[in-house]
Amino acid sequence: MTTETFNGLGVCPGFSFGKVQIVDRRRVSVPRYRLRTGKSEAELDRFEQAVAASEKQLVELRDKAARTSMKEVEALLDAHGTILRDKALHEATRDLIRTEQINAEWALSKVVKKIRDMFDGLDEDYFRERRSDVDVVVDRLLRNLVGAETELLMNLSPDCIVVAYDLSPADTVALARYSVKGFVTETGGRTSHIAIFARSMNIPAVVGVHGIVERAGTGDRIVVDGAAGVVVLRPSPAAQTRFRAAERRRVKEEAALLADRHLPAETKDGVRLTLLGNIEVAEEIDAVIANGGEGIGLFRTEFLVIERRRMPNHEEHLAEYKNVVKAMAGKTVTIRTIDIGGDKYVRANDSGGRAVTGANPALGMRAIRYSLRDVPAFKAQLKAVLEASAEGSVRLLLPLVTTIEEVRQARAILEEVRAELVAEGKPFDPAMPFGVMIETPAAVMMAGPLAREVDFFSVGTNDLIQYAFAVDRRNDDVAYLYQPAAPAVVRMLKMVADAAQAASIPVTVCGEMAADPFHVPLLLGLGIRSLSMSALSIPLVKRLLRRASYQDAVAMVERVLQASTVQEVEIELAKALEIW
Repeated sequence: MTTETFNGLGVCPGFSFGKVQIVDRRRVSVPRYRLRTGKSEAELDRFEQAVAASEKQLVELRDKAARTSMKEVEALLDAHGTILRDKALHEATRDLIRTEQINAEWALSKVVKKIRDMFDGLDEDYFRERRSDVDVVVDRLLRNLVGAETELLMNLSPDCIVVAYDLSPADTVALARYSVKGFVTETGGRTSHIAIFARSMNIPAVVGVHGIVERAGTGDRIVVDGAAGVVVLRPSPAAQTRFRAAERRRVKEEAALLADRHLPAETKDGVRLTLLGNIEVAEEIDAVIANGGEGIGLFRTEFLVIERRRMPNHEEHLAEYKNVVKAMAGKTVTIRTIDIGGDKYVRANDSGGRAVTGANPALGMRAIRYSLRDVPAFKAQLKAVLEASAEGSVRLLLPLVTTIEEVRQARAILEEVRAELVAEGKPFDPAMPFGVMIETPAAVMMAGPLAREVDFFSVGTNDLIQYAFAVDRRNDDVAYLYQPAAPAVVRMLKMVADAAQAASIPVTVCGEMAADPFHVPLLLGLGIRSLSMSALSIPLVKRLLRRASYQDAVAMVERVLQASTVQEVEIELAKALEIW
C-alpha cells in the first residue's frame, strides 16, 4: 500500500508513531432482504450464533472490568447481559424470521423499533433510561450479525493511534484509562471536546482530517504531527526518519521550557500572574503539578456523569473531590458544577434524569439550567463540594449563568445545604468562594450586577465566542467566524475585567485563549491576573509572560480597543510578540 498524507487541524502538538485503531461510532448499516425458501432455519442459527458471540463478549468485558475495579462498568455490563438474554426479544425476532421470511438484522430492527416506541411512551425516567441500554445491546448484536467491529474502545493495543469519524466525551473519558498515543478525527475544531481532552492529556491530535476513516485500516502504520496538523498513513522509512528527527528537536524544546516551570509567572516590570490547570479527570493532576501549575482553575465535573451514564450520588462526588483536593496539597481547586449539554452531550436520559439532548443542545437544557431543574441531584453535588472544602482550598463555580435569578436561586440552595451540614455536625469551609462563569453575551452585559453577587469570575472564552457570533464551534463551514481576536470579543473581555475590578473580585480566563501565546498579551493588557489552561500549555505561557512588559501590553490594548476589524487586532498582537 502506498503512503498517503492528510492535512487537518493540529490541536495538540507533538509527534506520535504507532498503528491505527479504527473507532467508528456511526450506526452499523442494516441489510434488509427476503429469505429464499428453506433458508429460515439457517437464518435462525445465524441469529443464535450472534447472540452467543455477544454474550461471550459481555462476559469477557465484565471480567476485565472486575479485575480493574471498574465497578460502574461492571454493573452496566451486567444490565446489558440481562437485556441480551431477554426471551421476549429473542422470540419476537425469531417469529419474524419465520413468518415474514426476512433476514435476522431486519427482523431484529423491527422488534427493537416496537420496544423503543413502547419505552418512549412511558413517563418514568427509569424506563426511558433502559431504552438507551437496549440500543447499546442491539448495536452489539447487529455488529456481530454483519461482521462489524464490536469492541471499539476495549482491548486497545499499547501503541495504538485512534482514528475515528468523531469521538464523544464518553469515549474520551474511557480512553483516559488507556495508553493511547494519538488521536485523528474527521470532525472537530480547536475548541471541540476531543481537542481540549487531547491537550489536557498531552496526546498529539489532529482533527478535521476528512476521508481518513475510509482510507485507513486497523493495524496500518501511522504518524501524527499534532503541531503541523499532518497525518501520514503507511509512512515510508524515509518519512519516519524525518519525523523522528523533528520529534527529537521538539523534546529538547520542551525540556528547555520545563526548566523554568517552577519560576513565577511575572512580567519584566513586576506584574505577577497565576497560572492554573484545567482538568476533567483526577489522572491529569500530576501533569498540572509537573508543568508548574499553581492550582486547578477548572475541574469539569460533568465527566463523572458521562463516565457513569447517570448522575453520581453524594458519596461518589465526595470521594472524587477529596482525592483531587488532597492531591493538590493546599493549592486552590475550583470545582465547576455539572455542565451537561452542548458538545458534552450524552444520549437522552443517560444522566439519569431528564433528556439533555435536542435539536440545538448548545441553546437548550444545559449546565446551571439542568442543575436548577434537578434540585436533589444539585444538592448532592453542592454538599460534596462543601465537605471537600474541609480538606483544602476549594472554590465553587456555576457554569453558563445568564441571569441574576439563577445565581440567587443557586445560592439559596447552597445555603440550605450549609444548614444541613451544620445540623449534621460535618465540617466545611463557611467562607468557600462562590463564583460564576461568564460565557454568554447576557452575562457580559450583566457583569456589573453579577460581580456584586459573587466572589469571583471565570471567563469561558470558548462558549463566549460561540454565543457571541452564533457559531457552532464544531461546524467546519462557519469556523472562519470563530475569531478570538475579534473587536467584539476584546470589548466584551474589557467589560468583564472592568466590572470585576470595580467590585474588587478576581477574574480568571479559563478558555482556550488563556493557553494561546498569541492572545496572552491581550489578556495581560486587559488586567487579567489569572489564567487556567491545559497542563501542557503552562510552561510556554509562563516563558512568554516572563519576557513580557505589562506597560507595553496596556498600551497595546488601548490601540486594539480602537480597532474595527480582526486583522487590525491581530497586527497589534503580532507586534507585541515580536518585541517579547
